[in-house]
Amino acid sequence: MKQYLRISFAIFCCLLIAACGQNEAKPSEPVPQKKPAPMTKEVEAPVQLGTDMNPETLQIPVLMYHSINTNVKNNLITPPNEFDTQMKWLADNGYRTLTLAELAPLLETGKNVPDKPVVITFDDGYQDNYTNAYPILKKYGLKANIFVITDKIAKNNHFDEVALKEMSAYGIEMESHTVHHHELNTLSYEEQLKELQDSKAVLEHLTGKKVNSICYPVGRYNEDTVRAAGATGYTMGFTTEVGKANKKDGMYTLPRVRMVPGMSMESAIK
Repeated sequence: MKQYLRISFAIFCCLLIAACGQNEAKPSEPVPQKKPAPMTKEVEAPVQLGTDMNPETLQIPVLMYHSINTNVKNNLITPPNEFDTQMKWLADNGYRTLTLAELAPLLETGKNVPDKPVVITFDDGYQDNYTNAYPILKKYGLKANIFVITDKIAKNNHFDEVALKEMSAYGIEMESHTVHHHELNTLSYEEQLKELQDSKAVLEHLTGKKVNSICYPVGRYNEDTVRAAGATGYTMGFTTEVGKANKKDGMYTLPRVRMVPGMSMESAIK
């Protein structure tokens, strides 16, 4: 009897071990994995760098310089030491200098206007804009814009293409002062159109950048001038009339603040 029990127990153990072995050899069923929920990228709000203002009342000073030179023969020439003092005052008092490309949408919409905006412009493209004004602008990290007479590039004390390209690469905008500096109101519409088209084409070729603004020689213009400026793709036109820029003046008849020797920047801005 005992022998029978031992044999039965041995058979049971063998059967149990075999069953366990079969279970271990059988691969387990894969557990279905849940797909992760797609990640949704949070949309960031645009950075607000300034304040939204009413464009009807927004006024931004556009400073008008010509020559920066020690030989002060007339009120179009500002001595370099005075120019340095004026630029330092802007930098020390937290003014934000704008390019004309930046100015246009601000005047049109009043959106995102930086604190204390100001625009620096030079008329004609004199050599001393490069030798005297440019180092001072870089010294204080300020932007500026130069209205260039394209037929005078590298002629008669006007800077050359090398200087023009260097300043443009730095961030000084090159804008149009026509080809020949003729008084536009004495020309036909077709002649005005050519002056504006050709000067724009030359500057865009030299800089690889869009030319957005025209400054009328001696501040002279008429209805044909305004029409030609719009037809040739300019967004703004500037005169020599005195005042701060506001869209109600007309985007093609904007005034500026004339800078003369002995003038403080504080009085010009106010």
